[in-house]
Amino acid sequence: MNKYFKPFFAICVFVYSLFLASRPLTDPDFWFHLKTGEYILQTRTIPKTDFFSFTQFGNPWVTHEWLSEALFYAIYSRLGLNALIFIFAVLTATAFWIAFRRVAVHPFIKAFATLLSVWTVIPTIGVRPRVFTLLLTAVFLHLLSTYSRREKAHAVWWLVPLMLLWVNLHAGFIIGLVLIAVTMVGLVLDAWMAGQRLGSVYSQVKTLALVLFACLAAVVVNPHGPRIYVFPFEFLFSPVQQQLVTDWFSPDFHEFGLLPLALLIILTMAAMAISPRRPKPSEVLLFLATLYATLKSSRHMAIFALVAGPLFAQYFQSWLIATPFGKPFSKDPSFHSNRAAVLFCLLLLLPLAAFFSKLKSTAYSPASQAVLNVPVKAVAYLKENHVTGNTFTDPNIWGDYLIWALPANPVYIDGRIDMYPQGFIKEYRDITLGLSDWRGPFDRYGVRVVIVRRTSPLSWKLKEAHWQQLFEDDMAIVFAR
Repeated sequence: MNKYFKPFFAICVFVYSLFLASRPLTDPDFWFHLKTGEYILQTRTIPKTDFFSFTQFGNPWVTHEWLSEALFYAIYSRLGLNALIFIFAVLTATAFWIAFRRVAVHPFIKAFATLLSVWTVIPTIGVRPRVFTLLLTAVFLHLLSTYSRREKAHAVWWLVPLMLLWVNLHAGFIIGLVLIAVTMVGLVLDAWMAGQRLGSVYSQVKTLALVLFACLAAVVVNPHGPRIYVFPFEFLFSPVQQQLVTDWFSPDFHEFGLLPLALLIILTMAAMAISPRRPKPSEVLLFLATLYATLKSSRHMAIFALVAGPLFAQYFQSWLIATPFGKPFSKDPSFHSNRAAVLFCLLLLLPLAAFFSKLKSTAYSPASQAVLNVPVKAVAYLKENHVTGNTFTDPNIWGDYLIWALPANPVYIDGRIDMYPQGFIKEYRDITLGLSDWRGPFDRYGVRVVIVRRTSPLSWKLKEAHWQQLFEDDMAIVFAR
C-alpha cells in the first residue's frame, strides 16, 4: 500500500468528523454553566449553595460540573463562542478517533463506521460538559480493551487519575466505574466460554478490582466529597427527572435526527449475526449493556456509538471478506504512485468547501435569537429599560439565559432541575400547563416579571388578570406585575 495513503485518509476522516461535530450553540444550559464558570474564576471558590434563583436561594447545590464550567468561561472570555464550538467539535472527533484506533479493518469500512457513529451522536453533543464524558469514555474503553488483550498492562492504572479528572468535569464519571466492572465480568465470561480455567484470568480480574477500588477512592476528591456518589442516582431514580427532562426520554425513532442511531443498531446487530467470526461474550455484554441504556435514555446514545461503531466495522469486514465480492476489502487499497494516493485524498476533501459554507451560516454564525433559541430580544428589552425583579420563565430553561445575560433578575427556576424539590417542579409544571392557580405561588415568592412563550397558557391568564404587557416578539411575551 502507498505509505502516504493511510495517514492522509485518516486525516480526511477526522476532518469530516470535525465538521459533523460542529454544532450551533443550542443548549440553554450553556448559559448557567458560563455564569458559574465566571463566578468560579473570579472568586476562586466553588459554590455549594444556590444564588441564581429567588425560590431556592441558599439551598444546597451540587456543582458537579465545576471544572467544565471554569473551562467554558476561560475559553469564552479569551477566545469567544466560536472557539468553544470548535474546541468541543475537536474533542468529539478525537473521542471517535480513539475509539476506532484499535480497529484493524479496511480504511473505507472504518471511515463509514466512524462517520455513522459521529452522525449518531449529533443530538447529544455541542458545547456541553457531557462531551468530556464522551471523550473519557473513549479513553477508558481503549485502555480496558488493551488491558483485556494483555497489552501494556501497566497502562490500565491511568484510569485512576483520569477518574479524578472525570468526577470534577461531569457526573457521567459513574460510566467509567461501570465499564471497569463490565470488563471484569467480560474477562470471566470469555474464559468460561473458551473452556479455559477461570484461574487464567484471575490475575487480570484482581488487578482490575484494585483499579476499581482506587477509582472509587479517587471519586471522593471533589468539592462535595462522598456526596457525589449519591448524586448520579438521584437523577436516575427521580420520577420528575425521568418525566420532564427530554434527555432522559427513550429515543423517538420517528424523529429524523435519530435515523443514524437506528441504522447503527440494526447494522451492528446484523454484522455480528452474519459474521463467520463469533463475537466474544465480553463484546456482546458491552453491546447489550449500552444498547439497553440507550433505549432507556437517549442521552446514552453517545456511549453506545463508541461501543457499537467499532463492533460494526470489525464484524462487517469479517462477513464481507468471506463473500465472493469481498476480496478487495481483504487488504488495504493501493495506488499506482504516492502522488495518486495524495490526489485521491485531496479530492475527498473538496466537498468540505460546501460544508464550510453551511457551518459558517449555522454553527459559526453570530449568536442570534434564532440560533440560540432563547429570548435574547426580550431579555435585552428588560436590560435596556431597567425592568428588574424576581422573574418567572416558561420554559424553565430560559432561566439559564437570564442567569447569564441579566443577573439582576433572579430566576424562579432554570435548567438545574436536580437542585429544585420535586414538589416545586410539579407545581411549576402545572402552572405552565394551566392546570393549577398561579396567583398563590407568584404571591408567595414575590414574582414581579414573567417571560413566557407566545403559546403558553399562562400568557392568556396573565392578560386576563391585567398584568402589564411590556414586550412581545415572535418568541416571547414579557409581563410585569
